[in-house]
Amino acid sequence: MRRPLAVPGLLALLTGCTGDADAPNAREETTSSRVGTSGGYGDILVAGEPVTGSKESGTTKVPYQRTYTDGELYAPVTGYRALMFGTTGLESIYEDSLKYSKGEDVETTIDPAVQEAAFAELGGERGAAIALNAETGDLLAVVSTPSYDPTAFAGNTPKDQEAWKKANDDPDEPMFNRPLREATAPGEAFHIVIAAAALENGLYDTAEEPTTGGTGECANATVRQALARSCEAVFAKMADDLGETKLREAAEKFGFNDDKLYVPLRVAESTYDSYRDGNITVTPLQLAMVTASLADRGEVVGPGMTGTRDLSIGRSVSEATANELLPSVRDKREWAPTDTGSSWSLAYATTTQGDPVALVARVTGPNAEAAERATKAMSEALAAPL
Repeated sequence: MRRPLAVPGLLALLTGCTGDADAPNAREETTSSRVGTSGGYGDILVAGEPVTGSKESGTTKVPYQRTYTDGELYAPVTGYRALMFGTTGLESIYEDSLKYSKGEDVETTIDPAVQEAAFAELGGERGAAIALNAETGDLLAVVSTPSYDPTAFAGNTPKDQEAWKKANDDPDEPMFNRPLREATAPGEAFHIVIAAAALENGLYDTAEEPTTGGTGECANATVRQALARSCEAVFAKMADDLGETKLREAAEKFGFNDDKLYVPLRVAESTYDSYRDGNITVTPLQLAMVTASLADRGEVVGPGMTGTRDLSIGRSVSEATANELLPSVRDKREWAPTDTGSSWSLAYATTTQGDPVALVARVTGPNAEAAERATKAMSEALAAPL
C-alpha cells in the first residue's frame, strides 16, 4: 500500500521538516497574495477564498492547528498540516509563507466549480480528474477519489491518531494523490502519440491518408478514422513501422520519461520503455499535457496550480501535426478500457476568456461511465456563466 511520508508532528512543525520530501520549500514562488486573516497560519485560496483556516491548538509551542473547508474536495491540492504527522502538498511547499509567524496566503489556480463538478461525478470511485488550461498551464481542477478530510487528524488527540490510522489503512488509499502520482497503462489513449509520431516522421502526410494493417471497419481507415474506431491493429502496425526509437522520442517530446515535473507538487514520472512489450505508464496530468499540446498548436506548456512559470517548456509536434490530430481527439467520445481495468475520458472545453482546456478523467473499476461523466461535468462547469 502506498502511504504518504510523514515526519512525527511537533518536531516537523518546529524544525521546518515536512512530510513531503519530494517538494522542497526551495521551490516556493511569490504567490502569497495577502496577510492571512485567520489569526494563525496563512491560508490556501481557491478563487480568492480560503479553503483552510486556523484555530487555537491548546499547546504553547505550536499555538495553532489547521482547519479545512471542503477538506476532501481540496485535499489533493492543499495536502495536510497535522500537529502529529507533519505536512504535505501546498502546506509543505509554502511552509515559509504559511507559517503562523508570517501568515501569508497562497493563491491557487483551481476553479471551484470545475473541481466540484468532477468530484461529484467520480464520487467514491477510484478515480482522478485534471482540467488544464492549454495556453496558460493553469490547473483548474486536480481531483482524486476517494479522498480524505485533513481536518480529521490535524490535532494531537487520540481521535486524531485514530483518524490518521483509518485513512492510511483504507484499502482504497484515499491519501494517494491519483491525478499527480498514479501512473497506469494509457490504453488506446497512447494512439495519439503513435499518430503524432507517424505524421512527424513522414509515415503519413495527413490524417486523411488511408492506413494499413486493419481489417473489417479498420481496413484502409484513415489516420483520423483509425483513432475514432479504436483500430488497435492499425496502430500496432504504425508503431512497428516507426520503431521503438522514434516512438520513444515522440513520447518524450510530450513529456514522458521526465522525473523532474513539479506543479509545484511533485508529479510521478510517466514512462515509455517499450510499446511492443506494453511497458508504458501515464499519469492523468501527463495525458492532459498530451491533449493540451494539440490544442496549443503543438506547444507543451508548463502546468501548475500556483505562481508563475515558463509558458512554454518545449514543442511536442509541429503546428501542422497538431492541427491534423486535434479534431480526431476532440471528436472521440469513447476510449476502450485498458487491460488493467482503467477507463479514460478525454475532452476539450473553453474558458470564458476563450482559452482551450484539456479535460482528462480516469476511473479504475467497473463504472467506466464515471470518467466520461466527469469530463462532461467539467466542460459544463466551464461553460456556465460566472
